[in-house]
Amino acid sequence: MRSISRFVLTVIGALVAIALTVGFASTASATPGGSPDPTAPVATEPIAAAAEPTPQATPISGCPLPPGDTIEVRTLVGGLLGAAIGGIAGLPIFLAGAIPGLVIGGLLGVLVGSTSYAVDEGHLQQQGLC
Repeated sequence: MRSISRFVLTVIGALVAIALTVGFASTASATPGGSPDPTAPVATEPIAAAAEPTPQATPISGCPLPPGDTIEVRTLVGGLLGAAIGGIAGLPIFLAGAIPGLVIGGLLGVLVGSTSYAVDEGHLQQQGLC
């Protein structure tokens, strides 16, 4: 009996460690980098004006993803898939392992779902695909 409880605690500890690692890794990578040092202007000859005016880019206030693709939907789908996978993974340890597997898998699924939405939205804005 003691070996089973040690095994259960080891598996739960490993899942919590993975969840914390994923959570802290996503926050650590979100910190902005430092700005580059300004360089001195280079003295060059003046350039003749172009015959046509330079087109100006107009910033778009919002860059929507496809209709129906919201952060709530991705979070819900990620949570449900994570809970299902966590519950199935915890079944070999019977009900005592399935319940924490559901909770931890659901939390990881929510993290993955919401993060994937934020990443996709950021990529669309950076690439100018709006």
